[in-house]
Amino acid sequence: MDSVFEVRYSQLSPDAIKNELLKRYEINECIQCEFYDSGMNDIYRIKTKNECYYLRISQTGMHNKRDYEEEISILQDLSYAGIPVVHPIKAKDDSFLWEINAPEGIRYGVLFSEAKNKPSKDKITCIKNLGRNIAKMHQRADEQHYICSRQPIDLKELIQKPLERIQPYLKNREEDYEFLCKSSEILGKRIEDKLPPIEPYYGFCHGDLHIGNIFCEGTTPVLFDFDCMGYGYRAYDLCVYAWNESYRDKKYLEGEEWRAMVEGYEEIRRLDCQEVQSIEMFIALRQLWLMGLHADVMQRNAGCCWYNDNYFNEQIKIYRNWLQKSNRKRRTIKK
Repeated sequence: MDSVFEVRYSQLSPDAIKNELLKRYEINECIQCEFYDSGMNDIYRIKTKNECYYLRISQTGMHNKRDYEEEISILQDLSYAGIPVVHPIKAKDDSFLWEINAPEGIRYGVLFSEAKNKPSKDKITCIKNLGRNIAKMHQRADEQHYICSRQPIDLKELIQKPLERIQPYLKNREEDYEFLCKSSEILGKRIEDKLPPIEPYYGFCHGDLHIGNIFCEGTTPVLFDFDCMGYGYRAYDLCVYAWNESYRDKKYLEGEEWRAMVEGYEEIRRLDCQEVQSIEMFIALRQLWLMGLHADVMQRNAGCCWYNDNYFNEQIKIYRNWLQKSNRKRRTIKK
C-alpha cells in the first residue's frame, strides 16, 4: 500500500463533531449537527432543543493560535462595552479554542452563539444603528488599544498581495494585469496623500462588514465573522458595506440608506472629508482584494472551474467602474 497521500483540505464529520461537542460543552443534548457553509472557514450549525449555535473551524494556516485568542478577547470586550456581537461559548474546561488535529495540520474551532436574523421593516433605522455600532467599535478599540497580530488591512494587503495572488491567472492577459498594477498603485498613492495611518483614521477594523456578516434582531444589528479583522483604514471598514450593496443598487452611495449609515456613524465620530472622498477608491481596492481572496480560497479548498476569463471579465469591469467613479469625484472636488 502506498504511503498516506498529502491532503490540503479535509471536511470533518458532523457526527464526530456532534459527539465531541457533548464532551466539551455544557450541552445536554445535540439534536442536529450539519455542515452549513465553507469559504475561509468551515461552518457547522448545531441545534439543541432550545438553542442554535455555529461552530467555526479554521482552514489550516489561515491564522495561528494567538490570532484566534486575540479575536475571542476582542469579542468579549466589545460585548462588555454593549456593542452587539456574537458570543464565543466557553467549554467545560473554561477554554474557548478547540485545537483539531486534522490530516492537513492543526485547525482551530470556536463555538459561537447564534446571531438571530429577524430584522425590523424599518431598514433605515437598522442601517443608522449599524453606523453607530461600527463607530462605537472603532472608538472602543482606540480606547482599549486592542492587540491584533493579524496582517494589517493596509495598502500592502489591499494592493500588493492580491496582485501577487492573481498574477499566475492573468499570464494570457498581460494588458489587464498591467492596468490593475498601475491603477492600484495610483489609488494607493492618493489614499496615502489623503489619510495618515494614525487614529482615528486608522485602527482596529472588522474588515468584512457586508450584509452576510451582519444580522438584525429588530432594529439592533449584530456583528459576526471577525475573521478578516486587523488594523486598517476606518474608511475601508465602512466602504465594504456600500461595496456589497452596490451589486444590487449601482447608485447606492447616492441613496438614503448610505446617508443613514454615515449619519449614524457620525453621531459617534465625525468623518473627515478626506475619508468620505476616499470611499470610492477603497471600494475599487476592495474589488481587487476580492480577486486575490478568491485565488487564495481556490488554492485552499475550492475548484478552479469558475476562476476563468469570464470571472476576470466581470470582476475587472466592476473594478474599472469604481476606479472611474473615484476619478470623476476627484475632478469634481478639484473644480
